[in-house]
Amino acid sequence: GLGIWLLGVSGAVFGMVVLGGVTRLTRSGLSMVDWRPQGSMLPSTDDAWTIEFEKYKQFPEYKRLNIGMTLDEFKKIYFMEWLHRMWGRGLGVIFGLPLIYFVASGRVGRLPGMAPKLAGLFLLGGGQGLVGWWMVRSGLEEPEHHYKEPRVSPYRLTAHLVVALAVYSGLFWTGLTALNPNAFALESVSK
Repeated sequence: GLGIWLLGVSGAVFGMVVLGGVTRLTRSGLSMVDWRPQGSMLPSTDDAWTIEFEKYKQFPEYKRLNIGMTLDEFKKIYFMEWLHRMWGRGLGVIFGLPLIYFVASGRVGRLPGMAPKLAGLFLLGGGQGLVGWWMVRSGLEEPEHHYKEPRVSPYRLTAHLVVALAVYSGLFWTGLTALNPNAFALESVSK
């Protein structure tokens, strides 16, 4: 039911955090230089790949760190960032569609306080995409000094991770609450 779904989504968010770490460690996060809320298909033709690569070449990471990168090398880092972004959009679907079902079936209403928690988690999860783009934008800007490497702001990176961990924790805790609401109700009454 509701609790199992929330725990499953929290597991998918945990996977997203791991994928985000891999994306960061492979320096793939700045390869997609534009952001569309609806997402985009992976380029499927040589021309489409060339267009994306030419966009990337206009930004500091290519000019300072990856000059001479081949199209095949670019495809690898682009795929990592594309997968990270599409996973996030997929999380919106696996949270949003079942949420509509659980609200319409009355299951959310049976648990006191559950509706505002789920609404908050939905908004926090959606906001995470904006935080991610805000972070990426900082790495697409020209560094202040010619000897500095282009990097995302560590403060924005931290904000992105903190929001992800808040979404994960909120989903996990709310899932446990939905599985055993009486245990959590008794705990709050005894305080």
